[in-house]
Amino acid sequence: MIRFRNFMPLAAAALVGAAILGAPTRAQAGFSMTIAETGGPSVSYTINDNNTPVGTGLDVDPTTGNIIFSGVVGDFNIQISVGTSNAPGTPEIAELTINNTSISSAGFTGTRTVTVTLSDNGFTTPTGVQNLISQLSTTQLPANTNVTYQSFVSGNPAGTLLSLNTVAGAAGTDSVNITSSPYTLTSVTTYTVTGQGAGHSLTVQTTGLTAVVVPAPAGAVLALTGIPCMSLGCWLRRRLRKA
Repeated sequence: MIRFRNFMPLAAAALVGAAILGAPTRAQAGFSMTIAETGGPSVSYTINDNNTPVGTGLDVDPTTGNIIFSGVVGDFNIQISVGTSNAPGTPEIAELTINNTSISSAGFTGTRTVTVTLSDNGFTTPTGVQNLISQLSTTQLPANTNVTYQSFVSGNPAGTLLSLNTVAGAAGTDSVNITSSPYTLTSVTTYTVTGQGAGHSLTVQTTGLTAVVVPAPAGAVLALTGIPCMSLGCWLRRRLRKA
């Protein structure tokens, strides 16, 4: 599901991957996605998980904890294969993912900004001093296009601001002290796109991750560096199950 393990330290990537595999989908109290465009038509849509309350019928995935959107927002056709939340979280990880976001246009002139905000206010674990991991990957990006990604904890921009203007991956790890529960995780992906005029199509494709992860025990990172990558996830899953 997560496509950019090559862009962060090996042990941290393995820890996130193992925790994700063991994280069940939970009930979502306040999970939502907002998509907005400015610079051309100023439009904004908010998509609530499972279209609750009734009348916000833009989430096409009936699975709790998943939001899928497909539709027109201003100058763009936007398809988000899935935004996910595992709130209330597990003792090891709280996470938001926004996978395979595809933004396309048949052509326009000028610069447009598209902002996709994913947020859930129902996280209760883990708390205390944790690692906040942010990741951004681009698999298709036209010229003169920039993508930024920011992770927030309870409204504060606690994660490293990631920025890409080419096909690549970026990641950041920051220490956060979560002192209240429940708390909110939010990711904001911002696309600045310059059009080449009518008839000049373009497509942007990205993936993003925000995760609060329990730091590895002292010495574990050094010990894990000699273990082959495929074995890391199994080793960590066993360790997490015994914890």
